[in-house]
Amino acid sequence: MRRDSSSPEAYRSDVDGDLRTLLEEVRAVIFQVAPDVEEGIGHGMLDYPGLANLAAQKRYVALYVAASVLARRKCDFPGVSCGKSCLRFSRMDQLDRGALATLLREVQAFRSRDPNPR
Repeated sequence: MRRDSSSPEAYRSDVDGDLRTLLEEVRAVIFQVAPDVEEGIGHGMLDYPGLANLAAQKRYVALYVAASVLARRKCDFPGVSCGKSCLRFSRMDQLDRGALATLLREVQAFRSRDPNPR
């Protein structure tokens, strides 16, 4: 689903209801782990360079991270739909902030070793 991607603020304001709450919660964990990361727009979604991308779809919020790190951490997100490089959250009760923070810290460490990972 395409959102207004003219700016991060426009993107976020284009998301309604429970998805907006979920998007903001995931975003808060991103800034907890990386308080100095610059939020931008990349590939039509929220972009946190060197860390993650965040997108609100029609029925879920997707967090895109390094595939190799997510492969090791998928087990920390039971009941969450996982792709090769994304977690798809459709309800607040799926969001484990501690597990998400751990995942993002591992992504940071991985990216600091290899800035162009797969």
